[in-house]
Amino acid sequence: MAKNFLPISIDISDSKILIIGGGQSALKKIKILQRSGAQLEVIAENIIDEVYETGVVCFKKSYEKSDLKGFLMLYSCTNNETLDRQIASDGKEAGVLVNIHDNPALCQFVSPAIYRDGNISVAVSSNAENVYEAIRLRNQIQEYLENLKNIKI
Repeated sequence: MAKNFLPISIDISDSKILIIGGGQSALKKIKILQRSGAQLEVIAENIIDEVYETGVVCFKKSYEKSDLKGFLMLYSCTNNETLDRQIASDGKEAGVLVNIHDNPALCQFVSPAIYRDGNISVAVSSNAENVYEAIRLRNQIQEYLENLKNIKI
């Protein structure tokens, strides 16, 4: 049965967010989250150079349950289903909001496709069922709104 996520906006500025994993999936999350003003930390046994280049705090180590202390939310980008299941369980137990990359069944939240212009945000979510369709619709909305700005009345 598919989950039914509530699309909300949450202020994560100055909140601590943990990213577990140090590859391309983690890098994409970091780039999106850096716009929010959150304090990001990465834990992974292997971390690609591009993750270090983002300037986030990185710990090259194995994940441990105690790593979750003090975080509002976490993104697991490990591509290891056994580890992801453990992280999801640990996160829920610790009261940390959990997002497991490409596994909505284990997620407590999902991130929508977002278009932002000044203080206006448009978020398109597919309940994690069709991410590419959400991105396509977000892009169409973005194009439409940007074209409206160019119309002179």
